[in-house]
Amino acid sequence: MKRRAFIYWGICVLLVILFLIYWLCYWRFRAYTDDAYVEGNRVFITPLRPGFVKGIYTDDTFLVEKGQLLVELDETDDQIAFDAAQEDLANAVREVCQLFHQVAAYEAEIEMKKAEYIKAAQDYEHREDVINAGGVSLENFEHAQAELLSNFYSLQLSEILYQKALAMVQGTTVETHPLVFAAADRVREAYVQLHRCKIYSPVEGLAAQRTIQVGMWVKAGAPLMSVIPLDQIWVNANYKETQMKHMRLGQKVNITSDLYGGGVVFHGKIQGLPGGAGNAFSLLPPQNLSGNWIKIVQRLPVRVALDPEELRKFPLRIGLSMEAIVQLEEKHGILVPTSNEGSPIYKTEIYNDEEKGDEELIQAIIEANRDDEG
Repeated sequence: MKRRAFIYWGICVLLVILFLIYWLCYWRFRAYTDDAYVEGNRVFITPLRPGFVKGIYTDDTFLVEKGQLLVELDETDDQIAFDAAQEDLANAVREVCQLFHQVAAYEAEIEMKKAEYIKAAQDYEHREDVINAGGVSLENFEHAQAELLSNFYSLQLSEILYQKALAMVQGTTVETHPLVFAAADRVREAYVQLHRCKIYSPVEGLAAQRTIQVGMWVKAGAPLMSVIPLDQIWVNANYKETQMKHMRLGQKVNITSDLYGGGVVFHGKIQGLPGGAGNAFSLLPPQNLSGNWIKIVQRLPVRVALDPEELRKFPLRIGLSMEAIVQLEEKHGILVPTSNEGSPIYKTEIYNDEEKGDEELIQAIIEANRDDEG
C-alpha cells in the first residue's frame, strides 16, 4: 500500500515538475485568448444620386470583380438633362461666333465711317473756302457743316460699339470663351450624372447585405449592398490588460479558427496595439464616480496581420471566432509606432473613369457648331 502511495505521489511530483519546466521554458512566453474575431473592410455601395433601380447584377455570396457593374438606375431624367446640356453648348458656340463676327462687322463699319467722315470734311472745307465769295449758298454750307458733325459722331458711336463688342471676346477664342466654358461645364456635369446611373464595384470581393429590389426608389447615400474584399482581412484579438505588459509591435502570433480547426494554423504578427480599451469607445462609456464601483479587468483589441498566402489558401470570413497565442520572447519591438510607414492604404481608380470621353464629346460639339471665322 505504501509502495502504491509512493508511486502515486512520485508521479504527481514529476508532473508538477514537468509542468513547471514547461511553463518556465515555454508557456510564460505565450499570451493566449479565445476572445478573438476576424475583422475586415466592408465597402458599402451607395448611389450618388436618387432614382429607381433598373437592374441588379449580383447577389449575396457571389464574387464581384473590381469595376464590375453592380446596380443600374433609371437614366431617363439624366439623359434628357444631358441632351439639353449638349444643345446649350452648341447654342453657346454659335453665340460666341456671332460675337466675333460682330467685332469684325464693327471694324468694317468704322473704316466705312472714316471714309464718310473724310468726304464730309473735304466737302465742308471746299464750301468754307468759297462761302465768302458767294460760290455756295449759306444753306448748302450749313448742310455740309451738319453732315460733317453727323459723320464725326457716327464714327465715334461705331468706335464705342466696337469697343463694347471687343470687350466680350478680347483675349479669348471660341474654345476658351467664358460662355463656352460654362456650357461645357454643364455638359460635363450632365455627363457625369448620367454615368453615375451605373454603379460599379470599387474593389474585388464577395457581395453581401443586398437591401434593394428592382423597381425600388433609392435615395442618394442609401446603402444598397456591400462588398467584402477577402484580401483586406485581419484579426482583432481582445486581450486582458494584465496580459499586455510584454506585447510589442511585430511579435509573432499563432492563430487557429473554429472554421478550419486546429489543423490549420495562421501565422500572423502584431500590427497595432490599441489606443484605448473597448469600453472607452462604447456608446455609453462607464463612469466610475461613485464609491461602490466594481473593478473589472478591461480587454483591449490587438490588431494581428495575417499572411496573404495563407489567406488565399484558407479564406476567412468577417466575424469568425479565432484563438490567438502571442509569442512574447521578442521584446525589442516598440509599443507605439514612430511613423506612419507601413500603414494600410486602401484606394480605387474606378471613379477616374466618370469623365472618360467627355472632353472628346465637348470638342466635337464645338467643332460642329463653330465656323472658320470664329
